[in-house]
Amino acid sequence: MVYGSFFLILNPNAKIEKKTFFFETSSPIKTLEENVLLRIRMGHSDKNYVLNYFPEFQVYSFKSEMRDKGRNFVFIGGIILDKEENSVFHKDALKSFVMKMIEDRDKSEKELTNSIIEFHPIYFERPNIILDEKEVEKRLSERVKSLNVDGKFDEANEFLAKMKKIPKKLYKTHEIAERALRNGDYEKAKKEFQNAKKFASDLGEKDLVSMYKGKIQLAKKTPDLLKKRESLVDQAVTALKKGSFDKAQRAFKKAGDISEELMDSRHAEEYSLKAKALAEYTLVDKKYSK
Repeated sequence: MVYGSFFLILNPNAKIEKKTFFFETSSPIKTLEENVLLRIRMGHSDKNYVLNYFPEFQVYSFKSEMRDKGRNFVFIGGIILDKEENSVFHKDALKSFVMKMIEDRDKSEKELTNSIIEFHPIYFERPNIILDEKEVEKRLSERVKSLNVDGKFDEANEFLAKMKKIPKKLYKTHEIAERALRNGDYEKAKKEFQNAKKFASDLGEKDLVSMYKGKIQLAKKTPDLLKKRESLVDQAVTALKKGSFDKAQRAFKKAGDISEELMDSRHAEEYSLKAKALAEYTLVDKKYSK
């Protein structure tokens, strides 16, 4: 379940200059405390995407940087989720949401609140189908207008012919691919994302082509990562039975890292907590066994 979203603008001194939040009416979370915001900001010191876990929720956030009016700014936007939600399905929507909010960066906090109220449902209500059809149609129409203005009437007509056929195929293929990914059918997801990439390429949609390349890589690597994680968990359990707590701790830590790469928040938290507990136990055991 999606609880809400937020957007932060950090000035060149790394201080929050503007911030705005949106919370669903059904959300048990109604605010993000300063310590939560600090942890999110610290996580972005060397990462663009960060997944943070808290006792009652998780936060998936994206960072973008920009030089504006001679000053360097950092923009961080995020989505607040319940602990059982798989954040991987929000990745593309999250980035699109942040880039859209950045367009309104010069607005006041009150105006930014109106923006987040408008954009939150657009990007986060249907996380498995994040392709913004209206935006695609708008870009394609503008391209036809531009060709006509340049006097390239034959190219404009050829592109219009493509617009009648290809976009519908793209939207349908995208939806099938996303659902296959959600259902764990990675081979089908890879195949459909490849088809979607071809349709996007035919339309000259470079950003979509880049997005689908990432989706294809995700579908390719997920099965191997899942197998590797399963093997590490087995190693950890075996090590525990043998009393090899150091080895178990390292295996759980790696399993947690893989879970974070997969954006599997539930298992990332589980294995990270087990690794932390074992690390603390090992320190105490070494201290008192001397």
